This record gives sequence, structure tokens and C-alpha cells, in this order.
Amino acid sequence: MQLTLSPDIFRNIILVILCFGSLPMAVKAHDKVVTAYLTHCGGCHGIEGISGPTFVPNLRNTVGRFACSKEGREYLIRVPGVSMSLIRDDALLADVMNFVLFRLGGSSTPVGTQPYTADEIHLLRTHPVSYLDFMKHRSQILERSLQQCPTKPAQASAD
Repeated sequence: MQLTLSPDIFRNIILVILCFGSLPMAVKAHDKVVTAYLTHCGGCHGIEGISGPTFVPNLRNTVGRFACSKEGREYLIRVPGVSMSLIRDDALLADVMNFVLFRLGGSSTPVGTQPYTADEIHLLRTHPVSYLDFMKHRSQILERSLQQCPTKPAQASAD
């Protein structure tokens, strides 16, 4: 009996071989940061930065808007979930927040946005947000940040 593969099945097998052939290198490069995000942030914000219909904000293609202002950029680190994160290593937290800002933030992150540094994280997380009306202040900070946003998103200039 001869086994015959349809073109679709054959194509899928080839794609799996191609993808998984290079996957270990990609996973090694990102696994610590992505694992930290998934473990400490993804439960609420979603594994792809999409939190669903809750009070928890989506990150996917939106979080970068905070980076349009110094106040917004600092706010992202000062929110309790970040400033009081169980990720105590400032360098790892900087990498996670850069993943959030540049990968999940995608087109919402302005051109020229600087990555967070461990020193910046260390300084900002010592002053966590302590507003009574958290959502109101978040909205006001975002509004002020949006007023300073450039008209073109980060990915637009790469085209």
C-alpha cells in the first residue's frame, strides 16, 4: 500500500519542519522575557496583550501611546502591577517592559522611543502610583500623552 499525501498536507508538513527547525534559537533568545511577561502580566493583560472586556487595559497596539510623554512613560512603570511586580531584577523588568512597549505596543509606539533601562526602572518603581481614583488618573495621563504624540506611528516610517 502506497501512502499519498495531498498537496495541503505536504505543505503543512514542510511549514512545520521549517518553523520548528529554527524555533529553538528564537525561543532561547526570548524565553526568559516572554516567560516573565506571561507569568507576571499575561494572566490579566492576555498572552498577546489583549485583555478582553474587563477594566484591565489592552496592550496590543495601544500601550505605546503612553510613551508620547515623559509622564506617560513613567506612569507605565509606576502602576502597581509593574512597580510592585514580583520581577525584582530591574534589568529583567526593563526587558519585559520593552517587550510590552515595542512588541505588544506595535504601531502605537512612537518613532524614536527609547527603551527602558534597568536604572530607569529602579528609580521609577520606588515611586508607585497611589491615586484613589486610579482609572480617572490613567485616563487623564493618557489624554495628555496623546496630545504630544507624533502623527505617524513607529511602524509607518519603516515602510
